[in-house]
Parts: sequence; C-alpha cells; structure tokens
Amino acid sequence: MKNSTPLNFSFKSINVFVKFCMILSLTFFSMKTDQIKADVVAVNPGSPTIEVFNEATWASISSAPLTMGGFTITGAQAVTWNSDNLLFYAIVTVTPTARHLVTVDPVTGICTNVGVLASTAFSTLTYNSTSGILYTMGGSGGGPVAERLYSVDINTAATTFLAGPYTVGGFGEVIAYNYTDNMIYHWSGTGMEMIDPVTFIATPIVRSGAPVDEVVGAVYVGGGIFQITDLVFTVSTSAFTMTSAGVATLIGPTPYRARGLGYIDPLLPVELSSFSSSTSGSDVTLNWSTSSETNNSGFDIERSSVSGTWSKVGNVTGNGTSITTNNYSYTDKNLTSGNYSYRLKQIDFNGNFEYFNLSNEVIVGIPVKYDLSQNYPNPFNPSTKINYTLPTEGLVSIKIFDMSGKEVMSLVNEVKTAGYYSVNFNASNLSSGIYFYSLSAADFTDTKKMMLVK
Repeated sequence: MKNSTPLNFSFKSINVFVKFCMILSLTFFSMKTDQIKADVVAVNPGSPTIEVFNEATWASISSAPLTMGGFTITGAQAVTWNSDNLLFYAIVTVTPTARHLVTVDPVTGICTNVGVLASTAFSTLTYNSTSGILYTMGGSGGGPVAERLYSVDINTAATTFLAGPYTVGGFGEVIAYNYTDNMIYHWSGTGMEMIDPVTFIATPIVRSGAPVDEVVGAVYVGGGIFQITDLVFTVSTSAFTMTSAGVATLIGPTPYRARGLGYIDPLLPVELSSFSSSTSGSDVTLNWSTSSETNNSGFDIERSSVSGTWSKVGNVTGNGTSITTNNYSYTDKNLTSGNYSYRLKQIDFNGNFEYFNLSNEVIVGIPVKYDLSQNYPNPFNPSTKINYTLPTEGLVSIKIFDMSGKEVMSLVNEVKTAGYYSVNFNASNLSSGIYFYSLSAADFTDTKKMMLVK
C-alpha cells in the first residue's frame, strides 16, 4: 500500500549576509534587498575600519570603525568569510602590539575576540569551504613564520604549521582559496603560485596583463577569476580581476590600501514551489519543484532519524540558472521501520548553500507480511545484499547452501523485531557457482537462487 503525505517546506532565513563564497582577504556581501550584484568588504589597516564597497565602482556603501569590548583596536590586516558558520573572521592589531583573530560584523564593525595569534606576522586569511579549514600565512619579514602556511582553529586562534616556506616573491603574502580547482593561491611581491592543500606542493604561475605591484587582498569569485587589490608604490591602490592563469585586468582605483576581501552571492539561488514525499514499503521518495534557479549546482539530500544526526544520503544535479519550472525526485531505499526527517542542502557553484527543511516526519511503518527479496546484484562478486521483511517479532534464520544442499554459511540467527531489514553476504572465500539462500521465521520459509561469478 502506498502512502503519500505532502510535507511543508521552510526556507532558511536570509540574514544580512547570506551566501558567501569565502576566500581570503576580500569579502563580497549583500543585504536583503533587490540588489542584483555583489559588494566588496575590506579592512583599512590605517584607520582601522571595515568598509563595504560597490563591486563595479568601488564607491563606498558603508563604513564603520572596528571596535571590541575590553580592547583598543589599532590596526587591521585581513578579513574573510566562513561559508559554513556564516561568520566573518578578521585579523586585527590591539594595544600594545598583539594580533588577534576575531569575528566581525561588517556593518557595525563590532568584533568578538576569538584569541591571540601566535605571531604578529600573520597578516592574511582564507577559508577552505571544501575541507572547512581556515588558513593564514606569515609575512615575508615574519621570522620563523615567514612565508609559511598554517591552519587556524576558529574557536581558539591556535595555529598549526602545515608547510613552507613559499618564497615565490620578495615581500607581502596573500592567500586565497579557489573552490573550483581546490587550490590555495599565493601572491608575494610580483610572484604568484598555487599550492595543493593535500600535498602542499607549489606550482609557479607567470603573471601577465595589466601591471600589478604588490597584491594586498584577494578573493576567488568563481569562473576562474579572482578579485584583487594592489598597492602601487608610486601612485595609490587599485582593484583588478586576475585569472587563475595570472592574467590581470584593471578595474579602477581604491580609496586606500584595502586589505582582506571576500565574496557573497547576493541572489537567492533557488525558489522552491513544492516539496512532498511518499512512502512505499521501506522506500521514501522525495519530489520537489523549483520555479527559478540561479547558479544552482545541485542538492544534497540529508536524512536524520530519532538521534537527530543529519547524514547525506544522495545528491541530485541542479539546472544552473533557469527561469522555468524544474522537477526533481530522489528515492531513499531500504530503510528500517522508524520516523525520519529530511532536508535539501542546495549548493551553488561557488560553494554557498542553504537548507530547505521538511517540517513533518516521514514514517516507515511495519510490513504487513513476510518477504524475501532477490539479492542484488545478481550475479555478484564477491558481495551482494539480501533484503527481507518481518511483520512480527521472532527468531529469524538466513542460511546459505551450495548446489549439493550443504550449508556453507549462516547470515542471521537471532530474534528480530518487526520491520525492514537488509544483510550483506560476502562470498570472497567461496568458489564460483550457484548458491541458495533461505529465510525461516515463524511458519514462513522462502528460498531463492543466486550466482557467484569470479
């Protein structure tokens, strides 16, 4: 019997800064308005202030002094966006000279102390949204931490050495994570390289295009493009785009040495128009529709049981950018009896995400009859899965026999409650051939054939 139950969906509330694609020193963000472009967030190391700029013109939108209870902030070095916990992180200098890791509200400038960094030479930040790691690097004149890559604990500010030194340039160190190729990009002086975050091997990149002196802020904005700010020693500071291949294009001047840039996608990528579920035996099918999509990479399907722990059970590819209705479906198969909750984690191409939660539980009930399913896969090598159902509690036995009728293995021999079950059969120690598996429970017995092919 198929039970279909419509479920309500709820959208994650969009706060002042929703959907960021982090990366080191730049931060683009958007308010909940009809704005259709991103804005840059940067810190001014001289004031110190945090400021929001128009992405296209670098005209100031808002500016606020950096403040923190119990401390006097005298400088600022970097700011980045953590797209997992939706917080900005910054490096600030406090009286007398210590550098602290803080979280910061880019509109008010109010900082919350995380902890003191181990060195006053740390001056750049970037967040790896794939592995959930915040990175920093010491400046070229930073003594034992100079040009060395560290991870930073976002709860304590403790740093852990990873690799280095990276001597691609002579002065100034800026790093930015590229979520497309999963590499950390590093600028120093006129040098540029990409660092593998697994092997920590660096590959030099030859820069070209518009002349750039010293990069002081950088953020990856997708499509193989970084936005960077540059300290031009003889003139002022400027903003550029730079490709992953090192090709720079001038955007225009910036009002000061803007450091610490990040990026936020200002558009809600997906509008859900419906979300429902249906159950058939031990299978749950989720159906949902979108009325529009922007930059939609796809959906992770997540499930939780009574324990409350969410786990990913599948993924469905999105339709990128679309203004037409798109219908999606996913079937979560072979569940045990119980109550379940589901949610969709919609992910855009720059790594930002939001959740769409089902407000009602999905109930997988008790089966109405005994059943033994055909194993899958079949033929198999060396493992296969056997599903079975029990309408009542009792002693259950599943045994494996060869062609002669000799028992070669016992898979189940215990009391089980009513419900849906699955058991794996590993035949790595058996020879190829025909085998039989038999289920016995109460007065029910069933036997099926399977083939092992090695």
